[in-house]
Amino acid sequence: MDIVSWFPSLTTTSLLALALWLGRNLIATRLTASVEHEFNTKIESLRADLRRKETEIAALRGGAMSALASRQIALDKRRLEAVDQLWAAVTALGPAKGISVFMAVMKFEAAAKEAEINPKFRQIFEALGAGFDPSKIDFSQSAKARPFVSAMAWALFSAYQAIALQAVTKLHIVKSGIGADILDKQAATKLVKAALPHQAEYIDKYGDAGFHYLLEELENRLLEEMQNMLKGVEADKASLDQAAEILKRSNELSEATRQSEVPPNLALNRDAPTASL
Repeated sequence: MDIVSWFPSLTTTSLLALALWLGRNLIATRLTASVEHEFNTKIESLRADLRRKETEIAALRGGAMSALASRQIALDKRRLEAVDQLWAAVTALGPAKGISVFMAVMKFEAAAKEAEINPKFRQIFEALGAGFDPSKIDFSQSAKARPFVSAMAWALFSAYQAIALQAVTKLHIVKSGIGADILDKQAATKLVKAALPHQAEYIDKYGDAGFHYLLEELENRLLEEMQNMLKGVEADKASLDQAAEILKRSNELSEATRQSEVPPNLALNRDAPTASL
């Protein structure tokens, strides 16, 4: 009878405990679901924010890369134009190179001495180089090319021009009978040695009389340098130092020409391509 009296009490207690357990689990489940939902919402918002920022960064990167690409394309185009401008100046010196052929086989000092005292001898040279006026060559275009070509390309062009125009100067000296003493051979020799140091022994042996035979090598070196420039080959320190030395000697030759007694029409318009490095 005692057991029977306790049974309703035990049943009530058990049911109450079960209800509490179920309620606790339900609350925990709902809390977990609520927290998980809030977490997922924040994660998704964060992901959306990251995707938006990635899109913005990609747009900025794309714009920057596009701008860089546009600038690079413009620079490459200008370099090509600069190469054309520099080579056009070399081509314009073609007649001077032709005169150099003749002057290379002539004994200049003897011819200049004879021309000083013999008008008829001077007349022999009148037809040579007729129609070619180096002062009318427009070097302004080659000067505009300078910022876009390598230091060595500009230096080699300056050396090439100096040699070619020196031959023209020699011809005018003979045609005018003004004497060979006004020609500064030392400055020209230093310039050619700076441009072609491996030819120093040849230059010492033949002097300025052998300069013509180095024009082809200078022309080939200039072509090679411009090809390397367009390929993006970087100049090393030795090359930059040599370019600076070539331009230094070119400036010295230009200054010597201006200070000499060569008439203005024989100064050969050398100012544009001989600016310092």
